[in-house]
Amino acid sequence: MEEIREPQQPSHTPIVYAQPVAPAPQPPVYAAAPAPAIRASRFTRTRRFVRLFVRRLWYGAAVVGRAVRPYAAFVSIIVVLLGVIGWMAYMLWGPKPSTPVFQRADSLPPTIAVEHFIEGQQNFNADMMWEAYSTDYQASQLANGATKATLQAQADYQRNLGLKFVHYDYIGGIKEGNGGLYFYTVDLKLRNQQRRFPMIFRADADGKIVEIDSPLAPQNGTGSSNGQ
Repeated sequence: MEEIREPQQPSHTPIVYAQPVAPAPQPPVYAAAPAPAIRASRFTRTRRFVRLFVRRLWYGAAVVGRAVRPYAAFVSIIVVLLGVIGWMAYMLWGPKPSTPVFQRADSLPPTIAVEHFIEGQQNFNADMMWEAYSTDYQASQLANGATKATLQAQADYQRNLGLKFVHYDYIGGIKEGNGGLYFYTVDLKLRNQQRRFPMIFRADADGKIVEIDSPLAPQNGTGSSNGQ
């Protein structure tokens, strides 16, 4: 008889379970400290504000422009009229420049001696000019070598040259000490040329001339232009 063999059980490989390995300890990770906030400078803040303001203003202008575009001509006329009205109001009621304040001196009438000197100068008459001088002024002229004859020689030279004292204008006179200052202009003509020159006479209390300040004043013996 055949032997009945029991079927062999398949051999199984034993399962080996790996032991869990603990991870190596990691060093602690610390979050980096936040960087300190840098405060913008005043100039930067101002620039940002201005830029933002301009953008908002531009945007508002664009919105308003789209809204009033159909009425652009009417709005332009209104703006021009308002500008004209504002300018006229400023001209009428705006601040006015202050006018300079000065005190005008009381004008003195011309003295007889000065008028005689002018008449003598026009007529090339040294006697009338010399007599218009005060005693002290005549003495100073003589001390400088200027006599009545010298004065007449200068007058004759001017006449022979063709010089003409055309016209005198009296500007005014002011009081100075016991005497006064008398201001004139004289139109002088030589051939075809005519010019205007100033003449200032200083007179004493009696109205006699003590000084003449002018390019046309008679020169003394030393060549002084004012006669002193």
